[in-house]
Amino acid sequence: MHTALVRRTLLPSLLLLPLLAACAQEKAELKHVPASGPPESTGTLVGAESQDGPGHEPEPIPDLSQAPRLADLLRIALQRSPVIQAAEARARAAGESVAIEGWLPNPTVMIGWYETEVETRVGSQQWSVGVQQKIPFPTKLSTQTDIADSDAQRMRIVYERMTRDVLVEVVRVAHEIAYIDEAIAITGDIGAVLERYTTAAAAGETSSLVSELFRADTQRAQLENDRVILAELRFVEAQRMRSLLDLPPETPIGTPVTDMLPDVQSSVAELLTIAEGHNQELREAGLALETARLRASLAGQVHIPDMSVGVTKVSTSRLPSSLGVDPSGNGDDPLILQFGLTLPIWVQKDAAIIRRSRSLERAAALERLDAIQRTRDRVARAWFQVGNADRLHRLYAEVLVPRAAIAARTAEDLLANGKGTLGGVLETIAVYHNFRLASARARADHGRAIAQLERAIGQPFDALAATPTGTGTDAGALPEDETNTEEER
Repeated sequence: MHTALVRRTLLPSLLLLPLLAACAQEKAELKHVPASGPPESTGTLVGAESQDGPGHEPEPIPDLSQAPRLADLLRIALQRSPVIQAAEARARAAGESVAIEGWLPNPTVMIGWYETEVETRVGSQQWSVGVQQKIPFPTKLSTQTDIADSDAQRMRIVYERMTRDVLVEVVRVAHEIAYIDEAIAITGDIGAVLERYTTAAAAGETSSLVSELFRADTQRAQLENDRVILAELRFVEAQRMRSLLDLPPETPIGTPVTDMLPDVQSSVAELLTIAEGHNQELREAGLALETARLRASLAGQVHIPDMSVGVTKVSTSRLPSSLGVDPSGNGDDPLILQFGLTLPIWVQKDAAIIRRSRSLERAAALERLDAIQRTRDRVARAWFQVGNADRLHRLYAEVLVPRAAIAARTAEDLLANGKGTLGGVLETIAVYHNFRLASARARADHGRAIAQLERAIGQPFDALAATPTGTGTDAGALPEDETNTEEER
């Protein structure tokens, strides 16, 4: 009767122990979490600590209505972009995995009781309590830590890549908005000239044919349609900029002031050498291959058994004195020391694990080769686009636009002196208008192409002064089977 009472008393308490331990751990963790939001950044990742939390004041909306500079737009993107902040959080989470994988699994506490007490020569055994710890083979634990470290480095490069892509898109949209605003101004100027001449011709101030008046009215109508299309495109690109900067839809976006574009003089071979050490896709593919090799090494250890150790204490009651015996060890609680090994007996399953890891390693190697080829292609294409846009801009800005302006003024002078025709003025004005638009388009394309080339090589051109470009080796210098060194990572 006494034994059953003790069992009923102890059993609820023993069952509540895990729950109480979990609650205590959760309470201890909550004491270390600030009430104002997530902990401060301690790594080298750049980005804004702008996650919303209790007591966190939102950042003020920047004023971008008065010709924002491109550098300010890039800074705001780094501070506010949800894409960049999400990539940063994932990189930090991957960094914590290194500490997680380096620890042993949590031990197991085992509590048992005898439904029917076992009588021994030293007393009856009533219940037992024990602790068991699983211990992976040491090489497995170290390999798992290496895998987590490699994956954490890869996620940091993913963060860099996401940041790079957002900044390149900001540059593209900024140049597009600047072009659209300039195109709207050019179209307005040409429209005002056409309106002046058609008004004068309609009033009889110039001798113009009906066909010339019709042509002038037609060009004015086309210009008005172009201005409507440009205004709509401007709204679309402005909204794209607001989305990149995480701004409200009513935030005005002025005409961006783009910086002086760098003069790209590097050859394709030199740019490929730079991309070899800085392109994020190449570095990411190299670390993915390294991770696949580590996983293959871990899979090769699947036949090695894991261990477990434990100790169990069995509660034993003393023999009653009424029996008249008091044997040695009466009432002592015995300890059971335990040691176990896993038995890797499922040979077919283990062989499949090894084959799968080898296939994934080969896939990662092939994907890295593909990343090398795609990087070569992107660098070559971006290099051509930079040179072509620069040539076009120089051609229009330095040659064609000035000559078209002279031709337009000459045609206007001839018409004013009665020696020209309205048709000739309209023709030269149309050419002048198209050349100015083409010059603005080429300038915007030049800026966008430079941003794409910086994306392909993995760093901006203003950092190339501190980066050795080598001797201009061929594209074949890109590594086929090697990953980046530890210093480069």
